[in-house]
Amino acid sequence: MTVKDLVGDLFDSHVDRITREPVRLQVLVGLLEDLEVAEPTTRVAMAGLRREGVFAASRCGRETLYTPTDQLRAVRMRAAERLEQRLQPWDGLWRMVIYTVPETERATRERVRRTLGRHGFGMLGPATWISPQEAALDEVRAELATEPFARLDVLRAQMADADMPATDLELAHRCWDLDGLAAGWRELTAGFRAQLEAPRPTGAAALRAHLRSLHAFTAAVGRDPFLPVELKPADWPGQEACDTWTALSARLGEAAREHVAARLCEEPGSVVGPRTHQEQRSLR
Repeated sequence: MTVKDLVGDLFDSHVDRITREPVRLQVLVGLLEDLEVAEPTTRVAMAGLRREGVFAASRCGRETLYTPTDQLRAVRMRAAERLEQRLQPWDGLWRMVIYTVPETERATRERVRRTLGRHGFGMLGPATWISPQEAALDEVRAELATEPFARLDVLRAQMADADMPATDLELAHRCWDLDGLAAGWRELTAGFRAQLEAPRPTGAAALRAHLRSLHAFTAAVGRDPFLPVELKPADWPGQEACDTWTALSARLGEAAREHVAARLCEEPGSVVGPRTHQEQRSLR
């Protein structure tokens, strides 16, 4: 988990739900220290996010204040929209991308492959990738439109009739590691349930637990292509994991937000007391 990820999750899950006012850098330093990020690292990271246009900086006396820009919130909203689009009913068509890249352009080939994988395409052959989702195809075409050495041939296809007995589900198993994805979801669910059964943390420990669990859940979502129900085994564990995360997030989120709210109310120049050994456990 990068500092940029932490800051984005911190604002999206907590700070933005408490206030839309600028946040003092010293408060961010305290919150990131709660997440095991040293003050110099926080200062460098926030300066970088300002240069990227993700945050705007202002001054109030000797204090530096940071405000998220629309860019940060737009990225989060777009990610939610993409997930919603993947959950739409399937029309029964496969979107097939066949790419051609000159042998001398290795870097381009890797970018194409990473882009296809990131948008949930599965590899049918070395240069042939498929997805059941039109929205995923639109994202890939838009992202790769500026690649000068990559040619994409796009087909929409269906499985053949009885003379070709392979099924859509079998094709999905060939192109995605569904068994591995299912095992990952079950492992995540077990970890979340263990946290639900343990005593609820408070203060900085609640914030760490919430953002650590959120990162694990987000990573699992990113790995899953969210295939339509017709292309997954009947006992697919993804929904159970999502439901368990919802319960855990509600349990941890309230205490975590109380801690963030207390940080936001700290007076300028206040000194944060040393954390206990238990509080110093790494977020990683």
